[in-house]
Amino acid sequence: MTAGGEARFEFRVWGDRLDGVSDWLGALAEAGEVRESAETYVVSTVALDANPKVRDDLLDIKRLVDVRDGFEQWTVHRKVVFPVGARELADDFFPLLGVAPSSLDREAYTMSDLVDELVAPHPDLAAVDLTKRRQMYMVDACSAEVSQVRIRGRTIQTAAIESTDLDALREVRLGLGLETNDNVSYPRAIRALLGGQFAVG
Repeated sequence: MTAGGEARFEFRVWGDRLDGVSDWLGALAEAGEVRESAETYVVSTVALDANPKVRDDLLDIKRLVDVRDGFEQWTVHRKVVFPVGARELADDFFPLLGVAPSSLDREAYTMSDLVDELVAPHPDLAAVDLTKRRQMYMVDACSAEVSQVRIRGRTIQTAAIESTDLDALREVRLGLGLETNDNVSYPRAIRALLGGQFAVG
């Protein structure tokens, strides 16, 4: 497993209509690329400070390290290409999620092994597949996105701003009119969507 990258502050909102955010970003900055992806998130009933996801056969784990003025600071904790060793899962992955694996019978686990054998049957974990279509922007020192997320048969909009520059983020959040909104990360949003019903695959 490898780690690295500077910790970045993030502010994310969700809603059925975020057209105002798109309009404001479009007025300030030229739209960047559109990114489409299929991803699998692992969420826990126990821990909200870890954000593991799988994309392109890579296990990407971010960890919440600080919260300031409503902004969450996330750092890249680990990135590892499958298969992942059982010891790495036991020593790092599951402790971050606040749970113990039911068993680790293999020396290494592919993505499907991890999801099907260790995550899906666990009462405190869920593996959730989703697709994203993200419109990217750059505003001063901040990156921004407005996304369509398809999850469990439902399409939801989400918008986020992120940067290492907290002052710049405050200005962008104010311009977007989001200063009174709650900051809701992917793990929190997915947990709310599941309604506490885990071990559902």
